[in-house]
Amino acid sequence: MNKTVIKSDENIFEVLGVPNASFEKMRLDLMLEIHEWFELSGLTQVKAAKVLACTQPQLSLILKGRYEDFTIERLVKMLDSLGKTVKVNVLEAA
Repeated sequence: MNKTVIKSDENIFEVLGVPNASFEKMRLDLMLEIHEWFELSGLTQVKAAKVLACTQPQLSLILKGRYEDFTIERLVKMLDSLGKTVKVNVLEAA
């Protein structure tokens, strides 16, 4: 079996040839921020969902990493409800 080693700074979606890899990575990064906030908050999923203006089942999908179920806009709005600001860096392609 061939193994592919992915460097920690590489976009896994690009390596796997996923279409729109940078969008997928951005969604995943936003979800990871929400996940980290939830873990540190000490709130139940129900209470955290109220803070995020979503439902508990939606929060559960985020915590399970189901990034394909959420738009970037929706995730940014959720982070905004936490008082977080999302900034986008535009870099030259490698």
